[in-house]
Amino acid sequence: MSGTLLSEQKFSRADWFRLFLVCAFPLHLWTLLMAFRDINWVAERTTSWDALGFMGYAMFYTLIESALLFGFIALLSLLLPRTWKKSMRFVTLSLLAFVLAGWSIIEQLILIIFYGRLRQLGAVWPWLSNTSAPMWIAAALVTLSAVVPLLILHGRSKLQSGVEAVLERLTILSGLYLFLDGAGLIVILIRNLAG
Repeated sequence: MSGTLLSEQKFSRADWFRLFLVCAFPLHLWTLLMAFRDINWVAERTTSWDALGFMGYAMFYTLIESALLFGFIALLSLLLPRTWKKSMRFVTLSLLAFVLAGWSIIEQLILIIFYGRLRQLGAVWPWLSNTSAPMWIAAALVTLSAVVPLLILHGRSKLQSGVEAVLERLTILSGLYLFLDGAGLIVILIRNLAG
Protein backbone atom coordinates (compact mmCIF):
# COMPACT_ATOMS: atom_id res chain seq x y z
CA MET A 1 0.00 0.00 0.00
CA SER A 2 1.48 3.35 -1.03
CA GLY A 3 2.07 6.19 1.42
CA THR A 4 -0.56 8.35 -0.34
CA LEU A 5 -3.23 5.68 -0.09
CA LEU A 6 -2.36 5.10 3.56
CA SER A 7 -2.77 8.82 4.34
CA GLU A 8 -6.15 8.80 2.58
CA GLN A 9 -7.25 5.93 4.85
CA LYS A 10 -6.13 7.53 8.12
CA PHE A 11 -8.31 10.11 9.85
CA SER A 12 -6.89 13.61 9.90
CA ARG A 13 -7.47 16.05 12.77
CA ALA A 14 -10.30 17.59 10.73
CA ASP A 15 -11.93 14.14 10.35
CA TRP A 16 -11.72 13.54 14.11
CA PHE A 17 -13.20 16.97 14.77
CA ARG A 18 -16.06 16.26 12.35
CA LEU A 19 -16.67 13.00 14.20
CA PHE A 20 -16.73 14.90 17.50
CA LEU A 21 -19.32 17.30 16.02
CA VAL A 22 -21.43 14.32 14.94
CA CYS A 23 -21.22 12.89 18.47
CA ALA A 24 -22.24 16.27 19.89
CA PHE A 25 -25.29 16.75 17.67
CA PRO A 26 -27.91 14.40 19.16
CA LEU A 27 -26.89 15.08 22.76
CA HIS A 28 -27.03 18.84 22.30
CA LEU A 29 -30.33 18.70 20.45
CA TRP A 30 -31.86 16.67 23.29
CA THR A 31 -30.41 18.97 25.95
CA LEU A 32 -31.82 22.05 24.22
CA LEU A 33 -35.25 20.43 23.93
CA MET A 34 -35.24 19.48 27.62
CA ALA A 35 -33.82 22.84 28.72
CA PHE A 36 -36.42 24.82 26.76
CA ARG A 37 -39.08 22.59 28.31
CA ASP A 38 -37.86 23.46 31.83
CA ILE A 39 -36.56 27.03 31.43
CA ASN A 40 -39.97 28.69 31.97
CA TRP A 41 -40.46 26.66 35.12
CA VAL A 42 -37.05 27.76 36.43
CA ALA A 43 -37.60 31.41 35.45
CA GLU A 44 -41.04 31.52 37.12
CA ARG A 45 -39.72 30.13 40.41
CA THR A 46 -36.47 32.09 40.52
CA THR A 47 -35.08 34.75 38.14
CA SER A 48 -34.20 34.95 34.46
CA TRP A 49 -30.51 35.01 35.46
CA ASP A 50 -30.98 31.67 37.25
CA ALA A 51 -32.71 30.29 34.15
CA LEU A 52 -29.76 31.42 32.05
CA GLY A 53 -27.42 29.73 34.53
CA PHE A 54 -29.52 26.57 34.27
CA MET A 55 -29.05 26.63 30.48
CA GLY A 56 -25.32 27.29 30.89
CA TYR A 57 -24.84 24.29 33.16
CA ALA A 58 -26.95 22.10 30.87
CA MET A 59 -24.82 23.00 27.86
CA PHE A 60 -21.56 22.57 29.78
CA TYR A 61 -22.51 19.09 30.99
CA THR A 62 -23.62 18.14 27.49
CA LEU A 63 -20.21 19.19 26.18
CA ILE A 64 -18.63 16.79 28.69
CA GLU A 65 -21.06 14.02 27.66
CA SER A 66 -20.19 14.67 24.01
CA ALA A 67 -16.47 14.36 24.78
CA LEU A 68 -17.06 11.08 26.61
CA LEU A 69 -19.16 9.68 23.75
CA PHE A 70 -16.49 10.79 21.28
CA GLY A 71 -13.79 9.07 23.34
CA PHE A 72 -15.78 5.82 23.36
CA ILE A 73 -16.42 6.05 19.60
CA ALA A 74 -12.72 6.73 19.03
CA LEU A 75 -11.91 3.54 20.95
CA LEU A 76 -14.46 1.63 18.86
CA SER A 77 -12.70 2.89 15.73
CA LEU A 78 -9.79 0.60 16.62
CA LEU A 79 -12.08 -2.38 16.00
CA LEU A 80 -12.98 -1.41 12.44
CA PRO A 81 -11.13 -3.09 9.57
CA ARG A 82 -8.27 -0.96 8.26
CA THR A 83 -9.17 -1.98 4.71
CA TRP A 84 -12.38 0.07 4.83
CA LYS A 85 -12.37 3.43 3.11
CA LYS A 86 -12.17 6.48 5.32
CA SER A 87 -15.70 7.56 4.33
CA MET A 88 -17.13 4.15 5.29
CA ARG A 89 -15.37 4.27 8.66
CA PHE A 90 -16.63 7.82 9.26
CA VAL A 91 -20.22 6.88 8.43
CA THR A 92 -19.98 3.71 10.55
CA LEU A 93 -18.61 5.53 13.59
CA SER A 94 -21.16 8.32 13.17
CA LEU A 95 -24.03 5.84 13.07
CA LEU A 96 -22.69 4.11 16.17
CA ALA A 97 -22.56 7.49 17.92
CA PHE A 98 -26.16 8.19 16.91
CA VAL A 99 -27.31 4.77 18.08
CA LEU A 100 -25.65 5.12 21.48
CA ALA A 101 -26.85 8.69 21.95
CA GLY A 102 -30.32 7.70 20.74
CA TRP A 103 -30.63 4.90 23.27
CA SER A 104 -29.45 7.22 26.02
CA ILE A 105 -32.15 9.71 25.01
CA ILE A 106 -34.80 6.98 24.84
CA GLU A 107 -33.85 5.81 28.33
CA GLN A 108 -34.25 9.34 29.72
CA LEU A 109 -37.55 9.80 27.87
CA ILE A 110 -38.91 6.54 29.27
CA LEU A 111 -37.94 7.59 32.78
CA ILE A 112 -39.55 11.02 32.32
CA ILE A 113 -42.83 9.66 30.98
CA PHE A 114 -43.21 6.27 32.64
CA TYR A 115 -41.31 6.48 35.95
CA GLY A 116 -44.34 5.70 38.14
CA ARG A 117 -45.56 2.95 35.84
CA LEU A 118 -42.12 1.35 35.74
CA ARG A 119 -42.10 1.06 39.54
CA GLN A 120 -45.53 -0.62 39.40
CA LEU A 121 -44.31 -2.90 36.61
CA GLY A 122 -41.31 -3.90 38.75
CA ALA A 123 -43.68 -4.83 41.58
CA VAL A 124 -45.84 -6.96 39.25
CA TRP A 125 -42.93 -8.62 37.44
CA PRO A 126 -40.14 -9.18 39.99
CA TRP A 127 -37.77 -10.56 37.34
CA LEU A 128 -37.40 -6.94 36.13
CA SER A 129 -35.80 -6.13 39.47
CA ASN A 130 -33.02 -8.56 38.61
CA THR A 131 -30.48 -6.23 36.99
CA SER A 132 -29.11 -8.81 34.58
CA ALA A 133 -32.33 -9.48 32.62
CA PRO A 134 -33.06 -5.86 31.60
CA MET A 135 -29.35 -5.31 30.91
CA TRP A 136 -29.20 -8.25 28.50
CA ILE A 137 -32.39 -7.11 26.76
CA ALA A 138 -31.02 -3.57 26.45
CA ALA A 139 -27.66 -4.84 25.16
CA ALA A 140 -29.40 -6.96 22.53
CA LEU A 141 -31.55 -4.03 21.38
CA VAL A 142 -28.57 -1.66 21.19
CA THR A 143 -26.49 -4.21 19.27
CA LEU A 144 -29.32 -4.97 16.85
CA SER A 145 -30.02 -1.27 16.25
CA ALA A 146 -26.31 -0.71 15.52
CA VAL A 147 -25.75 -3.75 13.29
CA VAL A 148 -28.81 -3.46 11.04
CA PRO A 149 -28.02 0.03 9.64
CA LEU A 150 -24.39 -0.97 9.12
CA LEU A 151 -25.43 -4.06 7.16
CA ILE A 152 -27.74 -1.93 5.03
CA LEU A 153 -24.97 0.60 4.32
CA HIS A 154 -22.16 -1.88 3.64
CA GLY A 155 -21.45 -2.09 -0.08
CA ARG A 156 -23.92 0.64 -1.05
CA SER A 157 -21.71 3.59 -1.94
CA LYS A 158 -24.60 5.82 -3.08
CA LEU A 159 -26.37 5.40 0.25
CA GLN A 160 -23.09 5.98 2.12
CA SER A 161 -22.56 9.21 0.19
CA GLY A 162 -26.09 10.35 1.03
CA VAL A 163 -25.61 9.61 4.73
CA GLU A 164 -22.24 11.37 4.69
CA ALA A 165 -23.82 14.45 3.09
CA VAL A 166 -26.48 14.57 5.82
CA LEU A 167 -23.81 14.16 8.50
CA GLU A 168 -21.83 17.01 6.94
CA ARG A 169 -24.85 19.29 7.29
CA LEU A 170 -25.33 18.23 10.90
CA THR A 171 -21.73 19.12 11.73
CA ILE A 172 -22.45 22.71 10.70
CA LEU A 173 -25.34 22.81 13.17
CA SER A 174 -23.13 21.23 15.82
CA GLY A 175 -20.73 24.13 15.37
CA LEU A 176 -23.56 26.38 16.59
CA TYR A 177 -24.00 24.09 19.58
CA LEU A 178 -20.31 24.51 20.43
CA PHE A 179 -20.83 28.28 20.31
CA LEU A 180 -23.72 27.84 22.79
CA ASP A 181 -21.42 25.68 24.95
CA GLY A 182 -18.91 28.52 25.01
CA ALA A 183 -21.65 31.01 25.92
CA GLY A 184 -22.83 28.64 28.67
CA LEU A 185 -19.31 28.39 30.03
CA ILE A 186 -19.05 32.19 30.13
CA VAL A 187 -22.37 32.39 32.02
CA ILE A 188 -21.13 29.78 34.52
CA LEU A 189 -17.87 31.69 35.06
CA ILE A 190 -19.69 35.01 35.55
CA ARG A 191 -22.16 33.46 37.98
CA ASN A 192 -19.40 31.82 40.02
CA LEU A 193 -17.12 34.85 40.03
CA ALA A 194 -19.98 37.24 40.88
CA GLY A 195 -20.97 35.01 43.79
